[in-house]
Amino acid sequence: MVNKFNSLVMLTTIVTLVLSGCQAAKPGVEQDSPVSSNPVTLKIFVHAVRLTDTEYQKFILEPLKKTHPNITMERLEGKLEDLIVAGNIPDLILTDNDWYSALTTLDLQQDLTDLIKEFRLDVNTFVPESIQAVKQLSDSGKMYAIPFSLNVGALFYNKDLFDRFGIPYPKDDMTWKEVLDLSKKLTRNVDGVQYIGWEPGFPDAIASPYSQPFVDPKTNKAVVDTDVYRKVFELMKQVYEQPGFIGANNKFTYAPKEFIVDKKVGMMTEWSIKMIGDLVEAIEQGASFNWDMVTIPNFEDKAGKGRHMLASMMIITKNSPYKKQAMHVIQTVTSPEAQRIQARNARVPVLNDEAIKKEYGKDIPWMAAKNVASLFKFKASPTPKPNLYDKEVQPFIRQTRKAIAIDNKDINTALREAQEAADKRLQELRAK
Repeated sequence: MVNKFNSLVMLTTIVTLVLSGCQAAKPGVEQDSPVSSNPVTLKIFVHAVRLTDTEYQKFILEPLKKTHPNITMERLEGKLEDLIVAGNIPDLILTDNDWYSALTTLDLQQDLTDLIKEFRLDVNTFVPESIQAVKQLSDSGKMYAIPFSLNVGALFYNKDLFDRFGIPYPKDDMTWKEVLDLSKKLTRNVDGVQYIGWEPGFPDAIASPYSQPFVDPKTNKAVVDTDVYRKVFELMKQVYEQPGFIGANNKFTYAPKEFIVDKKVGMMTEWSIKMIGDLVEAIEQGASFNWDMVTIPNFEDKAGKGRHMLASMMIITKNSPYKKQAMHVIQTVTSPEAQRIQARNARVPVLNDEAIKKEYGKDIPWMAAKNVASLFKFKASPTPKPNLYDKEVQPFIRQTRKAIAIDNKDINTALREAQEAADKRLQELRAK
């Protein structure tokens, strides 16, 4: 298992020395003086979130050129830990609240509360749940990041497959049982081609509306063997049991390519930034695909609830000599003008502005025919308190799919074994 967190932990001592050296000899740095209009280059690193070169240009570079032409951006590539050891430390990091905690081992984050006040950034104009998600990143409720764009879940479907087999399209407000019923009708072999009705995705994403943490903050044990995941895997087991779902070489998961390009998958549940980004890219490259989307389905007791708040967010690193210029960048990319550009290019904006939300997808002509309103219908569920070891527990939950789909383990046994393995892993990490 690739372990990003462990490699970060091993570098903590090195990073501390590097940061100390970077902070020591910077006379007259900008954070202690009025913001200079002199030319300056800020380094930005994108960590574990999607930002294509086109989006980088449209969402950051072009708006910044209009508001602060003296600021040039340099996008760093590679592994963050390697960059830091080399002394090439970013001024800004773009990540999301699911990945933030693993970064704290590098001690790069800084409380932005004073800068927010100094620059009069009105966080009350943001979607409230996004600010709540940021404040949950620390025990003190401080602002260690500022939201940049939002990510929401949806059910995406291939209209042509539904038309071909004479099955009614999915609709908003569906339950998982209704999706499963549609999947059973779509999963079939026709002329030697195996069609898959529904790829459910990750179990923790299905469990998302329950706001269940990965680690219990009181016991410091993994939260895996629970009634929530029992319910999720009972659903997924029925998906795997559909005749033809398990493919050659024990294939039991299906990628966006098999949905968009191969057109063998009828429905997929996915985060909007990931799936719509893939769709836009494929169609711009000439792919022809007749699709639409509806609200993320739910269990009956979570009807009308969205997945947990997932926000891409910007961090200003504590060692940056250009914190105030970095705040200018954040002011620009979260301005109504820049957020409108994001919305028009199929990103859910962070500003709580109905007029901007209505601009969603307007710069992509074929988006006009899509059920765009479905992305805004449900309010995000509360984000569970993040933990340093979240990304250590998550793989054990996801690996349980194979135990049930391929190894034919009963759900209780599979969850118990995953719980034990995750707890053992956490114990090993704490011992280090």
